[in-house]
Amino acid sequence: MNDRPGVPGAGTEDRAWARQSGTSDDCAGRRQYRVEVTEHVGVTLSDGITLSDGITLSGRLFLPQADEGAKRWLCLLLANGYGNRNQPREDGLCGFFARSGYAVLHVSMRGSGASEGVNTLFESYGEDGCELVAWMAGQEWSTGAVGMIGQSLRGISQWLTAKRLPPGLKAISPEIASPDGYDDLWYAGGTLPGPGRRSRGAPEYPAAAAHRNKDDWWRERTVSPEELARIAQSGIAALISGGWQDYVSPGNLKAYSALRAHGGICKLVVGPEAHASVARMEPYDFRLCQLRWFDRYLKGEDNGIDREEPVLLFIRGADMWRYERDWPIPDAKRAAFYLAGIPSGTLAGRDGDGSLSFAPESESGSSVSCYDYLPDTGPLLPAMRCARGGIPAADLSRYEEAAASWTTEPLPRPAEITGIVRLRLWAACTAEDADFVVTLSAVSPGGRSQQLTCGYLNASRSRSRSHPAPLVPGEIRDYVIELMPMASVVPEGFRLRLAIAGGSCSLPEQEAPQGPGLQPLPSAVTIYHSGRYPSCLEVPVIGGFIGPE
Repeated sequence: MNDRPGVPGAGTEDRAWARQSGTSDDCAGRRQYRVEVTEHVGVTLSDGITLSDGITLSGRLFLPQADEGAKRWLCLLLANGYGNRNQPREDGLCGFFARSGYAVLHVSMRGSGASEGVNTLFESYGEDGCELVAWMAGQEWSTGAVGMIGQSLRGISQWLTAKRLPPGLKAISPEIASPDGYDDLWYAGGTLPGPGRRSRGAPEYPAAAAHRNKDDWWRERTVSPEELARIAQSGIAALISGGWQDYVSPGNLKAYSALRAHGGICKLVVGPEAHASVARMEPYDFRLCQLRWFDRYLKGEDNGIDREEPVLLFIRGADMWRYERDWPIPDAKRAAFYLAGIPSGTLAGRDGDGSLSFAPESESGSSVSCYDYLPDTGPLLPAMRCARGGIPAADLSRYEEAAASWTTEPLPRPAEITGIVRLRLWAACTAEDADFVVTLSAVSPGGRSQQLTCGYLNASRSRSRSHPAPLVPGEIRDYVIELMPMASVVPEGFRLRLAIAGGSCSLPEQEAPQGPGLQPLPSAVTIYHSGRYPSCLEVPVIGGFIGPE
């Protein structure tokens, strides 16, 4: 995909591309304050509210100092389930906001750092977060208006606090953090936890493993669509950010869409990164974006951030940032590619690799593709992501030769695919359960296949994550698989390839790979693609269309 970097998709040249205009150091003459840091600030939780009554949480307070004497400050809370010791990145974030005039509390959540209590997984994040917000709002140095900051686990604490609507909470900025830890972290698409989750060990993994289905325990630790609607209606302003190569991106973007649909105050920023904060954002630095967000929704400053388009995306391949009116992009055109049995001739090591066609096969046809899945031998696809590596850069061809695959003709012009790719699949399995692991790749004229995005689905939980239904062996059923959101330009002359396998494998260079664990049941899988069973890949295209006009 790096053969011709910096080329926008056909028909996107006149869209709202951004240009660099400022950095976090460019604060338009903003006053910088001295900061006093107080260690071991104790916050004692109320009796009868949480699981361990009256425990004390330990915080580090960053308090700006005004030469003119006592002053009340807007407040930011960083609730850290890893503890607040030896966290230079988080302390740097706290210092940045404190120098800018915010009182910041970096607190160890229960059972972490020097805080009392016991933690398992997201333990009492919502309840404790509410009490921490109330504590900050009630201090003599506080204006009473509180926001929340932090990435990953520290962003999850923001979602779980916001869903309880504490009165003092006015704005949040969850980075690379999904409100649904069940579907986006632990049981991706309903599949078993993969190696990255299992490697986290006690207490997290045993706690999650004890709750295979999305039960009441998980509902306490996730934010439902109804709860997102209430957050939107409460007026809590959410600056949601993430990266296209991150394994929690689906949750970030779904949360934005849910808030937006219910009239919420929200902004979405998605960069090229994996599991890390947005970097090298345009038109200005992401930290400055956060500062402007809190200035607007805690301080009430009219700084214009609410008049910008609410969505800012990095488009891979074009290697530029662009503003959009909404997510999913409203004027995206969905190209439908039907799975067909006609060989594409693009995988030399596989007989009968299929094609992606703009029309379904005939009603009378009985075209099928088959593979036999064994947990020891697959077929498997490298469809896992990790914190630093993101989307694997490996050539997928040898994996696709063992899987079921379908490939398009070469694209006549560069095409931007931005949005959520969906696969409607008709399939039958010989076992009572099966997993579908799906990759979409871009195949160069030389035959190198590089992953664009991927998706996972556990068949027995395809209708409900809470109430799985065993498959009837041999029964043909339809499944809808949402692949991870993406924003990439596929160059002219490249092909798109869809591949499906029974499981996912990691690559040697991947550290703590995130994705599904292996389905333990062997199964013979038949995928149907005919007029009666029109298995179809839907691809969101921006600008020039890649199918029949």
